[in-house]
Amino acid sequence: METKAPMKVIIVGGAIAGLTLAHSLKHANIDYQVIDAYPIASPVGASIAIFQNGCKVLAAPPAGTLLEQRFGYSICLLPRQRLIQLLYDHLEDKSKVHAGHGKKVIRVAHSTEGVEVFTEDGSSYSGDVVVGCDGIHSSVRSEMWRHAELNHPGIPLADRSAFASEFTCLFGIAGAVPGLPPGESNIVHGKPASFLTFIGLNGDVYFFLYMRMSERHLWPDSPRFSQEQGESLANAHMGAHITEDVTFGDIWTKRKTFTLLPMEEGVLQDWHWGRFAVVGDAAHKMTVNLGQGGNSAIESAAALANALNEANLCRRGDRVSQEEIEMALSNYQESRRPRLVTIARAAFEIARSQALEGLKPWLFFSRVFFDNTFLADLSTEQFLGTVLLNYIRKPIRLDNSLWLQGNNQSLTKPPSFHFFACAALVLTLSWILKR
Repeated sequence: METKAPMKVIIVGGAIAGLTLAHSLKHANIDYQVIDAYPIASPVGASIAIFQNGCKVLAAPPAGTLLEQRFGYSICLLPRQRLIQLLYDHLEDKSKVHAGHGKKVIRVAHSTEGVEVFTEDGSSYSGDVVVGCDGIHSSVRSEMWRHAELNHPGIPLADRSAFASEFTCLFGIAGAVPGLPPGESNIVHGKPASFLTFIGLNGDVYFFLYMRMSERHLWPDSPRFSQEQGESLANAHMGAHITEDVTFGDIWTKRKTFTLLPMEEGVLQDWHWGRFAVVGDAAHKMTVNLGQGGNSAIESAAALANALNEANLCRRGDRVSQEEIEMALSNYQESRRPRLVTIARAAFEIARSQALEGLKPWLFFSRVFFDNTFLADLSTEQFLGTVLLNYIRKPIRLDNSLWLQGNNQSLTKPPSFHFFACAALVLTLSWILKR
């Protein structure tokens, strides 16, 4: 009986997307290596993330309770660093992870026979596919573009300017604050700043302060901010009310950690070329207002694992051919990009609604449209069609079938953003006429 050579994937980036992909490939019996320029679970970039078992929107009760009833999963809130550590701790073979000093990727060699990834310390790693799970400043994406430009048709010109930032976000963790009980969340719409807080079971406050920048920045010219700039921004909004009795200053004085970052937005047209693929923020980036960045990365990792597993099982030769790899990566993109564009657009709209820009913020103040089930219905729309690994047992709970429904189905389908825009216009005109 002919023994086929094991398929091997080189994963660059050992955070949420990269480690999710590693676990997924392990279940498919596909070999992998993980490379990261920083130690695993180091406090690099975003220091906080909100997770709901692959559905990252955290809504306050009763919406949160409704979501648990509908999907069988409660909402989970934890620091990003903690989630990464959990993913790493549960990897059976940690010798496959190469992280820390000297492991920054400096070059990727690509041929019809495979890929070879080179790092600063002189090491090299060979495989059939290289996957960039290395964030908005992805070195794998840069190498993918470099190789694509040496061939035809290259990459879409639009991808060079796909990412732009208009908002900043100051986010962090604070200790317990009187007046903010565990399990509560608060959204404050406003100009020039808007706020979001979640309170964990231990009382810790996960806070977000959003503000529009004075100008739009195209990647890679996104601004970098110092801790002093973060402190200055916070000090300017100490008196802002999060609730009637709690100000942002009450939270800020209990801060444990914080970071100020630009919030890039954008979705690439091409997520792959040759034996290259990008996942997560390297392919699709959005503001944190909707809470779907990390969960979208998890879904994309699962979709890529599904495509690679199918290619591995159906290959015709001893090794997966270039043609089979390219077909698998194309299937990965086709299975994810339409859903991602919709979610990214929703994040775009919500960021601007919370900043009180345009007419759409009226929906948040109209009791006609905003009731106890509104947030749950809106979140349900995002969760339907969630990508699951198709080669392991599906994690269905409470005997419900919502996880299996398509993107256009819902338990109670909420009106579209266009409907809300029209409704807001009617309300605005009515208010003007009454004056």
